[in-house]
Amino acid sequence: MRRAAVLAILVLPLAACGGSGKKSLTAADSASSASSVKQAAVKTAQSASEHMVVTGTATVGGTSATINGSGDFDNRTLQGAFKATLGAAGINFDMDEVVDGTTLYVRSPLFTKGLAAGKSWVKLDLQKFGKARGVDFSALLARSPVQALAQLEAVDGVTSVGEETIGGVPTTHYRGRVDVNKLPQKIKALTNAKYGPVEIWIGRDGFVHRYRMTTTISQSGQSVTTATTVDFSKYGESVTVNVPPASATVDGTNALEGSTS
Repeated sequence: MRRAAVLAILVLPLAACGGSGKKSLTAADSASSASSVKQAAVKTAQSASEHMVVTGTATVGGTSATINGSGDFDNRTLQGAFKATLGAAGINFDMDEVVDGTTLYVRSPLFTKGLAAGKSWVKLDLQKFGKARGVDFSALLARSPVQALAQLEAVDGVTSVGEETIGGVPTTHYRGRVDVNKLPQKIKALTNAKYGPVEIWIGRDGFVHRYRMTTTISQSGQSVTTATTVDFSKYGESVTVNVPPASATVDGTNALEGSTS
């Protein structure tokens, strides 16, 4: 149970209707689709903030966990606040998360029972956690969720799947694959990640409104597979994030390291 819950926690900080069949495209059509995806990634990454709805799963060694949540992120301060429901070992529980750069704060009855008086948040230093395993999490975490869409610069073989509506916004649904050789060096060096097909929904406003990807990361003979769908909306709206004070937190980084070994 503990390992599965930790896996679910890590999904959040790292997600229609209608639609026609896949179109038959010429090389020129494919190039045009790839250009549309890259332009949308750039425009989206320049947004000051966004609202997200995340659905994801994480699996390692036959243990799986799920997460469903939503929240807001400020791309200038690299801070976000989220509420989620996690499912692990047949048990569902609610959780609050605050992201501050590569530091994650978690509050949930499952994790905070037994804490000292006045303590309600568990602090997780994900950069320290990754360093202990030879993984530079800053390549993925010291950035905003939409800046992580820079990986779309490495998407090839893009095809247009059809027109769909996401959150009331008309979008074009694209599908492609990640060319690992085109990824930024820090991301490419991240534990030999393998990518499944990438799916992107781009609105007529030029923003990414949905992003779906499956990733498998191998480290120390163990593989972790995550499948995440993120819906983006409310671009540029004001976001207020209250980072828990030190007086209300307990550092759980060492416990996190032990729970996934």
